[in-house]
Formats: sequence, structure tokens, C-alpha cells
Amino acid sequence: MAIFFSLAVVPQAQTHPKQLGGALCHSSSFHPGPCGNPSISVSTHSNNWAGLCVRYRRRYSIEDEDEDEEEENGGFEEAVRQFNSGEYYKCHDTLEAIWNRAEHPSVRLLVHAILQCAVGFHHLFNQNHKGAMMELGEGLCKLRKMHLEEKGGGPFFDFEKDVSATLDFIYHTQLELAACADDFCLTMDRSERSYQLLGGYAAGQLLYHLEDGVDGVIYIVFSPQIARPNGPPPAKVKLPKLYATEQHLAAYN
Repeated sequence: MAIFFSLAVVPQAQTHPKQLGGALCHSSSFHPGPCGNPSISVSTHSNNWAGLCVRYRRRYSIEDEDEDEEEENGGFEEAVRQFNSGEYYKCHDTLEAIWNRAEHPSVRLLVHAILQCAVGFHHLFNQNHKGAMMELGEGLCKLRKMHLEEKGGGPFFDFEKDVSATLDFIYHTQLELAACADDFCLTMDRSERSYQLLGGYAAGQLLYHLEDGVDGVIYIVFSPQIARPNGPPPAKVKLPKLYATEQHLAAYN
């Protein structure tokens, strides 16, 4: 199977961050973005934001091409290794190949969810914070649609909880950044006007970095360029890791 990519510009309406996943996808106001298929979506850093969705078209070929693709892209455990190593772009490619081969709807949904989370972290550490919120929000929605807790929890449910905490962290730190300048702070009351403060979501600014904790856990640390004199220590959240195997994934076939 060969996969071909094409760029399609998909216009975006002005949307509140809570609709991008900031209030998490249990909110009835959350609406998924335009990219329904596994894809890396990128955004321009401008006020008139528009999404560029890398959409794929599937073209069926002879069976040995499928086998070559599987060997080249690796399996699910390779995707997990890439995710946990921070190789989010490679993880996207590996998961997309798995998604193309998968037949069971539950497996496809689960793989797509993890793929979108990988895309979200790729965006986050490349200063596309709005794109990160969108992709993590959509990935989280898919994970919750799986009802993982009702199926005994396990590594995928642990992953869901960590992604949820991360998305909430990004949302609130974005609000904090928008509300405070060098010499004053505004109250973010979740009104139309207060959401407008988010503007370009600090696109292009280095707001988050990784830090090793004394407990051996890697944390995402909010470190805006605008320092807060006499302020509290920087906010942080645990970087999500996925501890799942091929066997865990096969349980959803």
C-alpha cells in the first residue's frame, strides 16, 4: 500500500480555546477540528489563522508493498518507543501505517487517538500552541470514546488521564500568559472578551520546555519569556508516556 499526501487549506472559524479542547472534550462546546483522518496539521502564525491539513489518499497496490511498508515503518511497540523518546513526527508516520492496515474499528480509533496526541506534542514543542490544543483535544475525545476505564483501565487509560492533565495544563497556562503583562494582570472570566486576549496563542514563543524531576519523572514546564517577579515557581505537569504493547493493542481486535 502506498500513501500519497496532498495539502489542502481548510479555513477555520474563530473559535474559543474551550472549543479547541482547553476545557477538555467532556465539554459540550468542544468541536473537533477539520482533519478527520490521521494527519499532521500545521497552522500559520497569524491573526487570521487557517489550518493546513496534510490529508492523505490511500492507493491500493500489490500485497508485497504492504509487507515492505510494515517492515519499514515498524510495529506498534516501535511507535510507543518513538513516542516515549519524543520522536513525535516519526511516531505519527509509524502509527499512520498501522492505522492503514488495521481493520477493527476500535483499533483504528485507538491508534488514531494516540497519533493525534503525538501530533499535539510535536506542535507544542515547535511553538504551535493552538495546534497542540486542537490535536490533543481531538485525541483525548477519541480516547474517552473508547470508555477505557470501563474496560479495566490499563496503560491506555493511564495515558488518557495524563493527556487530560496535560491539556488542562496548557489551557490554563495560556490563559495566565494572556491575562498578565509586565505591569498588570487582568481577570480571565471566560467571557467573549477575555478569550480574545489569547490572540495568536503566543505562536512562535518558547513557552514550554522539558525538565527532569528529582523523582525521575520528566515534566513539561511553563516558562514564559515574561518573567513574573516574586512569582510562584513555574507550573509543570508530567509528560505523558505510553506503556502499552502489541498485546494490549490486540485486545481491542
